[in-house]
Amino acid sequence: MEKRVGILTTGGDCSGLNAVIRSAFVRASALGYQLLGIKRGFRGLASDQPDFVELTPELCDASMLSRAGSIIYSDTKWISASLNAGVTVEDIKRAVHRRYDELHLDGLVCVGGDGSLTVLHELLSDNDQLNVVFIPKTIDNDVNHTDFAIGFQSALQVVVDAIEDIRSSARSHERTMVIEVMGRDAGYIAMYAGLAAGVDAILMPEFAFSMDKLIAHVKACYACGQDHCIVVVSESVETDDFKHKEEFVEGVVSYTHSEYKGIGKYIAAKIRASGIETRCSVLGHIQRGGTTCISDRLIGTLMGVEAINLISSGRTGKFLAFENNRVAVLDIKDVVKSINRKLSLDNEYVKAAKELGVYVGEV
Repeated sequence: MEKRVGILTTGGDCSGLNAVIRSAFVRASALGYQLLGIKRGFRGLASDQPDFVELTPELCDASMLSRAGSIIYSDTKWISASLNAGVTVEDIKRAVHRRYDELHLDGLVCVGGDGSLTVLHELLSDNDQLNVVFIPKTIDNDVNHTDFAIGFQSALQVVVDAIEDIRSSARSHERTMVIEVMGRDAGYIAMYAGLAAGVDAILMPEFAFSMDKLIAHVKACYACGQDHCIVVVSESVETDDFKHKEEFVEGVVSYTHSEYKGIGKYIAAKIRASGIETRCSVLGHIQRGGTTCISDRLIGTLMGVEAINLISSGRTGKFLAFENNRVAVLDIKDVVKSINRKLSLDNEYVKAAKELGVYVGEV
């Protein structure tokens, strides 16, 4: 039987996923492997009838490189929904392992975020036959051990383009614009995009801020001759009187899930109440789309090739990181000891923003 490798994308979508799939297909074909695209992540793999497509040159042509999202789809709710329905962690593990064997897979490439990595580590426990290579992707860039996760750079490009488009309107009306961006519990999108777009204030969940000092900073911008002001805020930022709704989810992954309630509009209302004409723009899911940037195409391509090379050589249970402009191979068991990361005061971008006079909170 022809050797088989599976590939799946799981968690939130982003740009760069298709670049991984395409390069994995091309490399697998060159090595004599059949590549199966497992649809809808672990849900597709663990189904009674595994949901997959045999990838072909027609499906994996060069046009994939610019296309955001995933041609084999993704899933964010199946595991938590299964657990809520009474399915146990062991049930899920058995189903994944059984379908892996039934499909006669020699390896599995999993492209996912921090939650997916935790799930995968659980699935790997007590099973040495599940030959897995994990590739980190997330627009939030909050996965530790890698400089950049796939999808982050493309999201930054979307945000920076949006800020520059919004700036023309802000300038025309001499108003302040508050722009709310994604990022979940980490402020990387807000920090990096805000700095790249030359905004006046960047609010992130890692650093507390004073509403009074933020408003004073906005007023100071106008006093210095500016005809507009731009404030970027990460979706999970809170204040003493503005909190997000939290739900604790117990299961394969135990975590606190926040339902974000609109911090951008809240801050805009506070600035407006001080007498400054202010509007809010919530960028939302456009940050997951757009044309995949060059960086995500290149990183995705390198990682797709390396994942297949590792499986072919029998080196699995690995996590692919992008460090110092190259792909590094780490052990998943080591990476899961500290999966998440957040911005810190010694981050060079935070330091640069402060030195440029950007308000980044009380730091």
